[in-house]
Order: sequence, then C-alpha cells, then structure tokens
Amino acid sequence: MSYPINYPTPQGANIQIFNAPAGNGLAYYQYWTKPQGASFVWFTLIGGGGGGDNAGTGGGSGAVTNCMVPAFLIPDSLAIWVGTGGNPSGSGDTSYVAYTDKIGAYAGYTLLTANGGLSNQSGGAASTSNYFSCMGFFQSIAGQNGAGGGPQSPSATTFLTGGATFSQTVTANYGYTATVTGPTNANGFFQTQPVIVGVAGMGSGRGGVGCGGGDTGAGGYGRIIIITW
Repeated sequence: MSYPINYPTPQGANIQIFNAPAGNGLAYYQYWTKPQGASFVWFTLIGGGGGGDNAGTGGGSGAVTNCMVPAFLIPDSLAIWVGTGGNPSGSGDTSYVAYTDKIGAYAGYTLLTANGGLSNQSGGAASTSNYFSCMGFFQSIAGQNGAGGGPQSPSATTFLTGGATFSQTVTANYGYTATVTGPTNANGFFQTQPVIVGVAGMGSGRGGVGCGGGDTGAGGYGRIIIITW
C-alpha cells in the first residue's frame, strides 16, 4: 500500500516564511491567510535561540515543532508570533501559531508552539500535542544544549545547534561550522539548501535562526514556515 499523502512540489506548493520583525509586542503579530484550494497545511515552528550566559557557556537552541493537518480543519486566518533570540544572559522567545491573538489580556487559542532556548545552556523544551495537533501528524523536538568549556558537536535529533564559548569550534550537522569573525569569535548561520541546518555562535557571535549564541553572544531569531498544497 502506498503512502496516502501527496507531498508538495516546488511548482504546486504555497510557501510562506515568517521572520521576527525588528521589534516586540502586540504590534508585531503577523497573520496568515489560508490559500484557496488547499488540501493540506504543513507548519514548521522554530523557537528563538538562547543567548550565552556570560560565564563560559553558550545558549541553547530553540525547539522545533512540525505539524501537518488537512486544510479544511484549519481556520481561514491565523495569528503568527515569531520568537526573538535572547540577548546575552537572556532566553529566546517562544514562537506561536494562534487562532486569534494570544498574548497578555487578549483572548484566543494557542494551536502550536516552539519553545525558545535558554541562556543557562538548556535547549528549548519540546512542546506537547493538544486538541489541535490531534487532527494531524505532530512532532516536537527539543533544542540542543549549549556547550561550556569545550567544542560543540552536531545534534543527533535536531538541525539546530547550541552555542559555544570563545576559541571553541561549533560543528553542526553535515560538517557545517560557524563563520569566524576574529581569532576567538564566530557568527552562526542558517540555510535550507542543499540541506537544512542551523549553526550556532561562538564567543560573542550570534546564532543562526533558532540557534544559541556564543557564551557572550545573542541567540538567533526564530522562524515559522507554513506550506500549503
């Protein structure tokens, strides 16, 4: 028996990528509108990376949450909140998909989340499934912990990387490494082609999307990707 779902092609998929705006607060909610004629909707949420702890440990990477749901079960409009990366000694923000504005005193329903990485070395915790995610396929993977006093190695479970202290190498999946900006510091980066991978910062370097910052660096901003076909 063949797998019953037709996956999208570059010609047939509607791909919308949401990044964290240059600010914070309710004014920076973004909105997604369901394209007409869609059959399935795929969500990928990446939490913001944690900043380093300013004491010799890199920040943890954000969690990654994936969910695929039949389009007819999805509201026509969703609110999108992309978590920002943590400053040094600060944790990354959680990324949300909500039925209506869901923050502070605003009423609404959080449908999906991806937790941000922490500045105390811990990666963002995986989220649990809920009444929305039971309608389709759901997966949430915890972020990678930051490294302290030694090099950072690739994760066996996520494409994101936790940060490392100065003078220590950051090696992500498939052999990708941080881009050196000085003798002891390096900025991370994020790519989706030819393979998806996020590289953390080293020393004062900032992490790539969802990745931890170096021990004195900021974490990378989160991201939300919604694909319909």
